[in-house]
Amino acid sequence: MGAHVDPIDLVELLRTGRSGPVEFGKNDRQVIRDLIDADDLRADNHFAHNDISSPWCICGDNCEFFFSPDFRLRHIKLIPRMNMGGFGGLMMTWLGGLSLNLGRHPATLAGSQPIEVHSLPRALRFFHKAGLTGPIGGGEERDVSITLSNGSRELELRYELQTVPVSGDTNVVFEIDYFLAAVWIVDNSLVDHEAD
Repeated sequence: MGAHVDPIDLVELLRTGRSGPVEFGKNDRQVIRDLIDADDLRADNHFAHNDISSPWCICGDNCEFFFSPDFRLRHIKLIPRMNMGGFGGLMMTWLGGLSLNLGRHPATLAGSQPIEVHSLPRALRFFHKAGLTGPIGGGEERDVSITLSNGSRELELRYELQTVPVSGDTNVVFEIDYFLAAVWIVDNSLVDHEAD
């Protein structure tokens, strides 16, 4: 059985810049490497993409960590995973769970499990009850995002229109909704500086 790991609260990280072992502007690459099991490490190198440019990126199975030019943690991307199951060649169906992890550490939102924000309607209710508000915007295709800000830090949850198979009474049925597709949290005070 693995060692106990504390959850990392994304709302606390938004508000204070720190939660558990994760701290924006302080963590170096080794601290982040230690969060991820060696078997789950997908990348540990320079990274450049249309949307993100980072001198260094460390990617786990369902999480990505980006660094500022002085190799301090600046940006995190999380990909949620819906718990699916099926037996005997049956279609895989959603079992009702959702995991959101930073390596070995499960993520929470204001102390609540990610299932509380798995769909856009539930997320809107959750954030309203928690007193967390931010702009809601449309994406390029069939996606909607919610952005929460605190000073230089931003937490963005992106929802995409999806059809998810679920078990019905006698047959598989499909649930159609805007489901959580990705979570980003960034500290914009740790900007990328171009070389002079």
